[in-house]
Amino acid sequence: MDDEPSAVLGGRTPRESAFMPGLDIMRNKGRTRMMTTVPYGNTPSSETAILNILGNDVEPAFSGRSWLEAIGSGVEVSPGDLCLRCNLIRTEDNVIVSHCCENLLDEEAKEIIERLNGFLDSERISFHFGKGYRNMLVIKDCRADVIADPVHELIGCDVSALDMKSKDPDLKDLLNSIMHRSREILYKSGKRVNGIALWAPGRKPSMKFNQLRGAVVAGTNLVKGIGKVCGMRIIDVIGATGDRNTDYSGKCEAALAALEDNDFVLLHIEAADEASHRRDPWLKVEILEEIDRQIISPILKCGRELEIVVQSDHATSSVTGRHLDQPVEVITYVLTIANES
Repeated sequence: MDDEPSAVLGGRTPRESAFMPGLDIMRNKGRTRMMTTVPYGNTPSSETAILNILGNDVEPAFSGRSWLEAIGSGVEVSPGDLCLRCNLIRTEDNVIVSHCCENLLDEEAKEIIERLNGFLDSERISFHFGKGYRNMLVIKDCRADVIADPVHELIGCDVSALDMKSKDPDLKDLLNSIMHRSREILYKSGKRVNGIALWAPGRKPSMKFNQLRGAVVAGTNLVKGIGKVCGMRIIDVIGATGDRNTDYSGKCEAALAALEDNDFVLLHIEAADEASHRRDPWLKVEILEEIDRQIISPILKCGRELEIVVQSDHATSSVTGRHLDQPVEVITYVLTIANES
């Protein structure tokens, strides 16, 4: 939700531009503070921020994102394996135009992952379906590390910007050749997806995770993976996509139902972040208003006594598409039967 002012919004942020009466009630009658969510020594990202919000001691330069996504996807990963996020992307004239191929169906993504595994034909390296454009590549027993830029920060760049770096030249050449070969194969298919981007390299971290008596409602495997390693119950919602077409009402209903037998529920919504990566402030405004209508306001009218906290895990600029390293607003509101609005 947190962002920076945008010229197309008249110098306002999407939150300042959005009509969010439910959140305004929380802000006016509750408590508002600012929170630094990105632990020292880390770049702003969801995995470090959410782990930190949940009270974990996140080590500097944490690199477990892709491992967490694999856990959330149900992929078996050994301590010596190297995981990478595999985005299904679109390029035009060798320029990256989409980091996600918007509205990609799971069936389409599964077919593409199967095709990519067919050309790899390897027992050591394998693609794994995650959800939509968010998928995985796992290399078994790989000790070397690689460096790659987040693909959502490379929109408008030449495809050569996707090339990975590593002190192991063989590993670097292998991964780059997989991306190059994938573009050749997918281009011939004539589909919207005509390439892949490998990034967020990581493996099982050494840190210990807090064990919490709560539940997670989320559309992304990353957040599900965080919930799993923290011992939380994962609530799967049909129609939860991790994008603008997610089932907000279904997630809200699932979260309220989960409160019957859990101490707390982490309800995560990814859509606003995706709008920022697409550099679309107006879309972000629409999404924030939808969240208020279908999640925040219904919770305020649920007839329960609850403590509700609304916050971003990190800020994301809808101007540049990049994550921002800045404190985020935290709004806390205690809902009682008497003050139900």
